[in-house]
Amino acid sequence: MTLRAGVAAVAAHTPGDVVENAWFTAQGLDTNDEWIRSRSGIERRRFVRDLSVTTSDLGAEALLKALAIAGWDALDLDAIVCATSTPEHSYPATAVLVQGKVGALNAFGYDVLAACTGFIVALNNASLLISSGQCRRVAVVCAELNSRVLDMTDRNSCVLFGDGAGVMLLEAREDGSGVIGSALKSDGRLEGILHCPPVRMDGKAVYRCAVTEMPAISRVLLEREGFSTADVTLLVPHQANIRIMQSTADHLGIPSEKVMVNVQEYGNTSSATIPIALAEALDQGRIRSGDLILTVAVGGGMVWGANLIRW
Repeated sequence: MTLRAGVAAVAAHTPGDVVENAWFTAQGLDTNDEWIRSRSGIERRRFVRDLSVTTSDLGAEALLKALAIAGWDALDLDAIVCATSTPEHSYPATAVLVQGKVGALNAFGYDVLAACTGFIVALNNASLLISSGQCRRVAVVCAELNSRVLDMTDRNSCVLFGDGAGVMLLEAREDGSGVIGSALKSDGRLEGILHCPPVRMDGKAVYRCAVTEMPAISRVLLEREGFSTADVTLLVPHQANIRIMQSTADHLGIPSEKVMVNVQEYGNTSSATIPIALAEALDQGRIRSGDLILTVAVGGGMVWGANLIRW
């Protein structure tokens, strides 16, 4: 049997103040609730106002929750792969800071930077560590403090993002479950349409890229692994924009009841959106053993990719 990275636990940590769309209008920004909802589907998001809270704090809290769900000790971890667009330092890596805060002293840690596609890339990395036999247990940590890098005078970007963290714990399995495969792609010619800091975005160009490349990379992955869209139990796309998610599902022929959406509650938490959405889908009973889960994202770079997971 093929050695795969099986999912042992998923957890989310979404602290901070709940910021409704009306807050931006109250701050004098030329926008309103209807404008934001109609263009993005976002109703509210979380901003961490306490400046003493760091990205690694969010990641550590989410990791501790995941460890409790799995019944693991932090010392059980062989590696921590962290995806973040908002590290507190150039170095040390946020993964290493998370490692120290949870006491995962037997692990090694490193960061990946792929903006909103961070979870997809980090999961691919972690899966390869396990399938190669190098590691038995790996944590994928995605943590973002987007509120620290937003220009609150730019209505095209500041209303879209939120803070939060999500974690997936993986372990070596031979029972057929786990990460089946990933597909990744980037195009540096598009670097100017979404970059940070502060966040600057050509919304129309990002939309065109997303609605084209997210379904395309999903088909590439499904066909390569011998599946069709009809085999997908649940599509969990990057939670950036409801119209992008709907367009992706429509292009793939996946009905809305098989798409996980929670962008209305958290906004775009960058690399953390997919693990946060997976944690909520599990809580809602929408994922069961044996299900085929497709995750897909696009992010600044531009970078895009997809993962296929047998739960």
